[in-house]
Amino acid sequence: MIKFTHNNFLTIPAFDLTQWLVTIADSENYIIGKLVYNFVDADTMLSLNQEYLNHDTDTDILTFDYTVGAKIIAEVYISCPALLENARINNQSAERETLRLLSHALLHCFGFADKTAAEKKVMRAKEEDFINLFHVKH
Repeated sequence: MIKFTHNNFLTIPAFDLTQWLVTIADSENYIIGKLVYNFVDADTMLSLNQEYLNHDTDTDILTFDYTVGAKIIAEVYISCPALLENARINNQSAERETLRLLSHALLHCFGFADKTAAEKKVMRAKEEDFINLFHVKH
């Protein structure tokens, strides 16, 4: 089950996103048990960041990963204002940034990290591969 809570923020059909995310999981030998994406405002994201990570900063995405073995179970929070700002800064569409963040969360569930420069480079390459996969299929 994949769910998107977004108050009309998403412009890409949920069906297309769901098929794409299932394809990504399958390509990494995972199945999706329950994956919930919550698109939230900046205040909500800051509160979550403070409460769960003791960070007093804004962020674009938080992934709460409860994956067991190869079964993805996760709850993801994406800051709508941060997503739009990232798209603007990187001169790309909000759609492309949305795909990047959706795949970023899934990569964390697969065990990828992004603490070091080397890890970030690997994650960014995987995100690009997955974004390109979406555009080939849709």
